[in-house]
Amino acid sequence: MNYIYDVLANFNNYFFEFYDWNVDDNIVHIKKLPILKVKYDLFYMIKYHDTVVSKELLDRIFHKTDFFKVNKNKYSYVCCFCDGNEAIIINFNSDGSILGRSGLLIDEEREVLDLCECLDICNFNIISFNRCDYYTFKTRKEITDNSYFLNELRNMDDDKLKYLYFECFNEFEVDVEKILNRIIFELDNNFNSICCKIDNFLKLTSFNK
Repeated sequence: MNYIYDVLANFNNYFFEFYDWNVDDNIVHIKKLPILKVKYDLFYMIKYHDTVVSKELLDRIFHKTDFFKVNKNKYSYVCCFCDGNEAIIINFNSDGSILGRSGLLIDEEREVLDLCECLDICNFNIISFNRCDYYTFKTRKEITDNSYFLNELRNMDDDKLKYLYFECFNEFEVDVEKILNRIIFELDNNFNSICCKIDNFLKLTSFNK
């Protein structure tokens, strides 16, 4: 087993780049972390999707990670994966499900990539796999804003929805179902083109309450 030493991790349900970390996050200081090199398709699956790995992999990484000031038993199955271009730290539970994902700081990821150049590819079985593309390319703030927008849309009366639709698309629409479907579609696929209009609208309607 190959290792990297003295790295920081910030485990979340979804992958965030280090610049999306918040000051109040629970940053874990790792003393020693095992590294496995994997193929791109496998790396992509564990980085973005709900993936359950085999017991063979769990046995290989069990208690191989050491920490500063953290009970080792709290993180029994932690490993850094690299495909030669990127690296990610994964925390699994005893069933092989992913509990948390963490990016690395730039210099730490660079060190992992350098080490991976001389490593052989590690193959292991995936027990199950569920897609969650929704979060693949969104920043942490976009995910938070998107959840807030969807909640507000569900509780918005019909007249406000019609007005919001006009603000977003400069078109009139009376069918509430069509309004919701289009706005939700744009949030999922063209978030940056519509988020400011929705945010401004919500601020205005909240101010006028």
